[in-house]
Amino acid sequence: MVVNKFNILLSSGLVTLAGCATQPPPFDDNFPPPSAGLGGEVIVDDSASTAFFDGPWKASSHSRGYLGNGYHVIPRGNGDNFAVWNLELINYFDIYVRWASHANRASNARYEVHHLDESNQLVVSTITVDQRSGGGEWFKLGTYKISSLTGRVQIRDDANGYVVADAVKFVPVYSAAAKPTVLDSDGDGMDDEFEKLAGLNPNDAKDGALDLDGDGVTNLEEYYVGTDPTRADTDSDGIPDGYELSYGLDPIINDAMQDLDGDGSLNIDEYSAGSDPGDEASLPESGPALSWNGPTLSWSTPTSREDGSVLDVSEIDHYEIQYFPVYAAEIVTLDDNSGYFNIVGSNVAVSSATSGFLGAGYHPIAPGDGSVFAKWSFFDLNPGIPYALEARWTASSNRSQKATYRIGFKGEVEETSIQSPAIDQRTSGGRWVKVAEFTPSDSSAVIELPSKSDGYVIADAVRLNPNAVSTMSTMIVPGSQQSVKIEEKLPAGSWNFQIRTVDSDGAASTFSEPVTMTVQ
Repeated sequence: MVVNKFNILLSSGLVTLAGCATQPPPFDDNFPPPSAGLGGEVIVDDSASTAFFDGPWKASSHSRGYLGNGYHVIPRGNGDNFAVWNLELINYFDIYVRWASHANRASNARYEVHHLDESNQLVVSTITVDQRSGGGEWFKLGTYKISSLTGRVQIRDDANGYVVADAVKFVPVYSAAAKPTVLDSDGDGMDDEFEKLAGLNPNDAKDGALDLDGDGVTNLEEYYVGTDPTRADTDSDGIPDGYELSYGLDPIINDAMQDLDGDGSLNIDEYSAGSDPGDEASLPESGPALSWNGPTLSWSTPTSREDGSVLDVSEIDHYEIQYFPVYAAEIVTLDDNSGYFNIVGSNVAVSSATSGFLGAGYHPIAPGDGSVFAKWSFFDLNPGIPYALEARWTASSNRSQKATYRIGFKGEVEETSIQSPAIDQRTSGGRWVKVAEFTPSDSSAVIELPSKSDGYVIADAVRLNPNAVSTMSTMIVPGSQQSVKIEEKLPAGSWNFQIRTVDSDGAASTFSEPVTMTVQ
């Protein structure tokens, strides 16, 4: 029997199996696995289940000196028959693979990991990767319970392009006998359950350094301080988590109405003004105070510019007022692992080869004529409220430059379909990007993303954000006034107003924090 030889490199607990890219002979499941493992003294008797005998070996206890109940014996031969004592050790390993990428590689190369489940039953997990990109780097398949007898990683040639077999890396995580109560599969410092609840990827160590909610605090930092990585303001006190942590406030307790430094200014007022709530010498600058006596808006005169210099009333050229509606509807997000997502026209495997995705991965749609498309279906929208469609994808050089999102919804009188401008998915990956706006007259909408001929289209997650629409209005008022009548007929509901001053040289004050007014 011919067996392929591999170089086995043992270094600091890291095991790397490095092979070649030529086609190997079929794997022979009948060949006994080699001994493996390091540790204390282990005895494997000939009666053990991990002992293997090939040929007419016979059990005997005729001669003394044996261990256990006996031994096996065979007459002299030509070397075709053998006995093997296998050392079985069970440990948890992080398993990584790598390949050399090229345009002719398979986009659906399937790695098979033979491992044990929690009941120690042998199972096989299949992970599909796109080998056209991501070459020259270790890609983590996951964390698995591996037996030294049965554990292995295989890759086959049933794919849509060239399949590369380069190397597999096994990194010991912990022994099966000492499994920790908290599992951190990717070793990023966050336990798997926390990552799953937050929509992070428990098999991607890179997301610990990301900031999912954009509050200035990394996901890993949020894990350790106990804040919510999906909410910029965990305690809903109007002050973002990042600001509270930076200035010594408590991001978990509503302390907006407290005065940390005892200077007579509330924490929320210091945050709004940009002053330091922990420094009694740092006081909020005087800004315009808005009041509403619909339809008349009035304000007090500010006393400083944006650069902190004193502003005299005689220097004011005009006021700039911005106002926009406040929508009570919530953001609705659908990932590609949702039950309200599907691919029409083809079977597209999930991939996680390129970082920046939401959840467990994304669906890469191969170049085509548009007959294959991704579809997200929404059913809980607020009729009559404008929504911004925001999408995310993973960027790479093989992506389409002309990706377009189609939105199907019921307009004021009939079913309507609009299309976003062309989106270049080679850039802006791993973040939310606004691509279109629409206003449904009922509670449903359908988002579609068709294939394009110029590159792969990535279907990851989309969301409908009611407070990201372009509905802001601006009004210019002469500097001699301190009130103005809003002539525009504003729809009933909540509206935000904010104001700033501009002097005769064009220097402006900061905009006041939005003040919510109720329009009857």
